[in-house]
Amino acid sequence: MYTLSQSIRARGNSGEPLPPAFKALEQAGTRFLRGQLSLTVAAGGIGKSAFTLARILKAACPIPTIYFSADSSADIQISRAISILTGTPMAVSTAAVRRNDISPYAGQLDVPVRFDYAASPTIDDIEDTVAAWYELYGEDAHMIVLDNITNIRGGTSANDDDPFGGLESLMDWASDMARTTGAHVAGLHHATGPHNDGGAPIPMSGVKGQITRVPALVLTLHKPDGNTLGVSKVKDRAGRSDPSGQTFVELGFDGDTMQITDTAFSTVTY
Repeated sequence: MYTLSQSIRARGNSGEPLPPAFKALEQAGTRFLRGQLSLTVAAGGIGKSAFTLARILKAACPIPTIYFSADSSADIQISRAISILTGTPMAVSTAAVRRNDISPYAGQLDVPVRFDYAASPTIDDIEDTVAAWYELYGEDAHMIVLDNITNIRGGTSANDDDPFGGLESLMDWASDMARTTGAHVAGLHHATGPHNDGGAPIPMSGVKGQITRVPALVLTLHKPDGNTLGVSKVKDRAGRSDPSGQTFVELGFDGDTMQITDTAFSTVTY
């Protein structure tokens, strides 16, 4: 037990923001804090994996990260990373990966991010990998990505019978991991059916399975047009939010080169 004064010693790295990647999100007060769990929600193909990877690779300084990429294979993630870091068209990046010739990009790919590509990892698998990072580097990762949470086998009968069952307890486990390690744990997740076209803002009620109780931060993504990515902050324990999703930041998005930028954004409603 801790008094309020003693609690400063108990917090560790909790509450420290990860280095920012996008000025627009900073201006809107959208920060990824260590020791907390976030959930990024979007329809399929909108770009939640690209947004998350760009947020890591484009950060103001490197973020030591464990990325559990259950939803995307190694070739896709390498191709995305090359394009995000260099602006190379995805068609060119993908061709280089298929030829096993990524040497021209080797310097840019030297980042402190480690990927686990198991398609359906168990909670034990994830905990073993997190522990292995600590053994290797002597400290916990600063960020842990779960992409996406429906691919994680939680070991409960509900999760075996229903692909969206057992996710509430999975959120409790992920939040506990964030507090235990001091990492920011970022879960990626799906929207409900009515929001699967991805063209309009997604409210908090549009999160699949309604699992927004535990995460400290919930973002939803949509594409108002082909060149824009809208980021709605529908829940934020550390700041203002709009559960309707109608208040959002606009980022420039070029799907051909995986470039997510501050060139086109609006934070006026914040």
